[in-house]
Amino acid sequence: MRGSLFSPFLLFSGALALFGCAGDDDRVEVTTEVPVELNQENRFITDPFLQMPTRDSVNVVWFTTFPGTEHTLHYGEGRTAAADTTKLSRMMEDASSKQFGKTYEGIAERPVYRHEATASDLAPGERIDYHVASTDDNGHTLTSETFSLAAAPGKNQPLKILLTSDLQLKKNAAANYQKVVETVGRPDAVFFAGDLVNVPDRASEWFDQASDNAPAFFPTLQGRYQEFLPGYPYTGGEILQHAPLFATIGNHEVMGRYTHDGSADSDYTLGGAFGDPQPRWYAAIAYEQLKDQVNPTGDEDIKAQWIADHSHNHESYREIFSFPDGGPAGEDYYAVAFGDVFLISMNVSRIWRSWSVSGTGRSKFVETLSELENPEAWGFGEFIFERFDKESEQYRWLQEVLQSDAFKQARYKVVMAHQGVFGLGDNTVPVLAEPVMQLVEVENGEEVITELPFPISADQWEQQVRPRLDSASLSEVRYQYPLEEDVWYRDIEPLLIENGVDLVHIGHSHLWNRAEVEGMHYLESSNVGNSYGAYYQDNTGNYTKNVRSSGADFWDDVNGPNPRWSIDDYAPNGDPQGRTMALPTEFSPMSWEDGGYPDLPFVASNNLSVFSILETDTGLVKSYVFDPADLNGEVQLFDQFSIVN
Repeated sequence: MRGSLFSPFLLFSGALALFGCAGDDDRVEVTTEVPVELNQENRFITDPFLQMPTRDSVNVVWFTTFPGTEHTLHYGEGRTAAADTTKLSRMMEDASSKQFGKTYEGIAERPVYRHEATASDLAPGERIDYHVASTDDNGHTLTSETFSLAAAPGKNQPLKILLTSDLQLKKNAAANYQKVVETVGRPDAVFFAGDLVNVPDRASEWFDQASDNAPAFFPTLQGRYQEFLPGYPYTGGEILQHAPLFATIGNHEVMGRYTHDGSADSDYTLGGAFGDPQPRWYAAIAYEQLKDQVNPTGDEDIKAQWIADHSHNHESYREIFSFPDGGPAGEDYYAVAFGDVFLISMNVSRIWRSWSVSGTGRSKFVETLSELENPEAWGFGEFIFERFDKESEQYRWLQEVLQSDAFKQARYKVVMAHQGVFGLGDNTVPVLAEPVMQLVEVENGEEVITELPFPISADQWEQQVRPRLDSASLSEVRYQYPLEEDVWYRDIEPLLIENGVDLVHIGHSHLWNRAEVEGMHYLESSNVGNSYGAYYQDNTGNYTKNVRSSGADFWDDVNGPNPRWSIDDYAPNGDPQGRTMALPTEFSPMSWEDGGYPDLPFVASNNLSVFSILETDTGLVKSYVFDPADLNGEVQLFDQFSIVN
């Protein structure tokens, strides 16, 4: 008997009010009864899922609420493997957590135990059954259902790879992944371009959140969502139990400063910490001022931990998943061959901040005016978490990977990154430039500006920044993002084109669009609900959303008589670097939207859901669309293009 999750007890067909469907007779209420299984102290909190396939092995991972005495993988004909167990160090809940039948007044640490075992000596091309078993401290053994696993595929083995991103608790996610399985069958792998959840240290967002159309990660990609929200019309897709996941770091995999003191009445919140990162270079400067107090012995491990805790981290992402770790930053960016595909997963991400330039709060463009003398309260604009410019370690690693035999011999060469490297969405502006800090002083009624590009050195900080913090003449701290300093466009795109990369798969704006630049294809296919806008100049006059709606006061400034930011650096619509978006080959799904816009080169919708599949036998990338509110609606192919060299 399965000892963890449980079978859904409210299945139905018909429309549901959650999706805005009309007709009271068709409305079905989601039950508010808490399923008994969710109150069990000792239980599985995920099905097993697959990681790290090699040519003769694959790892199996699962999670429990208890440390247990024995955790075992059973596979094939009587074969077993013992699992290594670790406790996740940053799993917590707080008042914003949304678990079925549970509330939290303050911060609460949540015990989550991870178990990982290796199915070894697998035959090439063979798919076999497996299940896992965990024994708790009372001697009771829980057993999962049976799923299937396989080693990494060989050359010329036909594969269907799901290209997705930004699950991020969005309302259409369960429908999206369920329709993937119903339409094309279970994919052979998942390439996930970042933003897996919203707040990565909130345990329920990974394992069991089920509220307000905000599905958790594992239930959605394991086809279990109805078990946490009985009565919901979609349950997600049973995918990760059978197909390995390869992910990349998005801005929602990164937590900010970690100041939790362990007490239940701490004012630390997970959402607050998520929005509170600072650059690592600044944390290193701050450490030097405090090192005698926080690390009197000069221990290097204590120093590294202090800097991480006072800047940003992605500890939960690292602890939950296993990816190749042979690069200079371990699993943070990696390269792997999977059948005919060579995948390069880069770490291309930065903090997201608001557009306001009023000075009432920190934003992309300014610091809070009342905090100019207090850099501990600064946001430092939209700084990049991990450098990838020509002078960076990641760039040098990328160069080496592109020169490797495995890359050169691959049939398909795919790069995966998360954020803003091309496209039409809000989040492509500003471009991926390191911020240029402007210290604005007023002398004799005139602005005097001191500019310091990031990263700022300790000497620059001490000599040019710190003396101005207490100056009565300091009137503003601004951030500029010059178009010509776009790191991706300037440094990465030419390198990828030169080395014959076929496809760059990204996320971040929760929409679908694509482009081709000198034979290299870009694809953002992250539209699983809640689109962050496509801004496009439609010369026919049919599409009127052609000026970005975010940050009205910023655009007022840019277009005003004395702009603090130049319109030349901040495109109001279209791709900032002028890339031409490709029209869908079959039809434009935006014709389904109110207004029926024809021939638009994107899908930006809070109603429609899109997914994309890479087929390695044909080299085609196919994109499909459907309306989740129509439970009996058809999933339609709307675009396909070839990445055959």
